[in-house]
Amino acid sequence: MFVTLRITAVPDHLRGYLSRFLVEYGTGLYVGNVSRRIVDSLWSRVTDAAGEGEIVLVTSEATNEQGFKVRLHQGRGKEVVDMDGFELLRSIPEGAYYDSEPFPD
Repeated sequence: MFVTLRITAVPDHLRGYLSRFLVEYGTGLYVGNVSRRIVDSLWSRVTDAAGEGEIVLVTSEATNEQGFKVRLHQGRGKEVVDMDGFELLRSIPEGAYYDSEPFPD
């Protein structure tokens, strides 16, 4: 499974851990090809250790139209929404309340 991971403002030890499985091509940008089990393990470990850091994980996914899946941790005013099978990133205005509907009236 192809993986792209972007981390921002995370502890240094997390960078070392990620370099065991993925290659860092830029500051905080990791890319690799690992099994689904490793991806799930990485996601769990990274989100547990991230603190206030932001994490975006993009993995290949053959079961949807886009061919990839996005996971977001500490999105700082952003969230991933599913729009008829397409995963899009939506900005959330500060203090806004949204229910589970993709775009409230």
